[in-house]
Amino acid sequence: MTNGENAAHVARPAGREPAGPAPVAPGAAGRELSRCEPARCEPAQCEHGAGPHDGSVPSHATAPAGSKAWLLVEHRGPWAEHAAQTALPEPLRTAATVADKLGIRVQLIRRPLRGDRGGGVYAGWTAGPAPWLRKVGDVGALDPYALAEGEAPPGGNVPGPVLLVCAHGRRDMCCGRYGGPLARQLAGLHPGQVWETTHLGGHRFAANLAILPHGIYYGPVDLRTATEAIAAYRRGEVTVHRYRGRAGQPPDVQAAEHAALAAAGTMPLSASR
Repeated sequence: MTNGENAAHVARPAGREPAGPAPVAPGAAGRELSRCEPARCEPAQCEHGAGPHDGSVPSHATAPAGSKAWLLVEHRGPWAEHAAQTALPEPLRTAATVADKLGIRVQLIRRPLRGDRGGGVYAGWTAGPAPWLRKVGDVGALDPYALAEGEAPPGGNVPGPVLLVCAHGRRDMCCGRYGGPLARQLAGLHPGQVWETTHLGGHRFAANLAILPHGIYYGPVDLRTATEAIAAYRRGEVTVHRYRGRAGQPPDVQAAEHAALAAAGTMPLSASR
């Protein structure tokens, strides 16, 4: 099962854990391009064309439907093409590998301005009326099977919003080109709340913004659009402009929600299920 697929009702096996994919050692998969380099960021590098990035191609109802449970791992990189294949120290490697196989959305995260070199790990659940995000104190004690079912680990919720911007240039050049600069701009406006992250899904709509704990997706966004989306979230609302949907909702539910949102312009976060 790949990252982001439906993880509902995963059975806990009685035997040993399934073997995960071989990790990618730093530098083994080529130089990472998550931060845009002017000489490598010409428009032709983005294979999707201009439409998905300028909003002329609709992006609504494209949030990852299977992503209800999340595991965020602070790791400066380099990042492998697939987050769970990155060379992580134990017990993070095992936690990320098992989580990925259970359909938990594994995201590697780092601060955009390179000032913080902490090693935080966070577990989250974006579905339903009471989503949560918690910092994991003991990774070795984290139960990924419980997390896949929506059971929160011990501890208090992380103050939100937590703002994730995909800057995963190794996965797709467009995310490095659009996401990296946006993350740095937002970090100056929202200190301590912004993270660059690995593939969020839908890189053709870069730059992509996901707001936790609700798993609200926007894309493509620039600084103005992202600022509007964040301001709406702080008011307890969702705004229609460039709204992709909510992680963990089936596409038909996302489409129906977008239709209602388009008619009203905004809706309360509490109305999103």
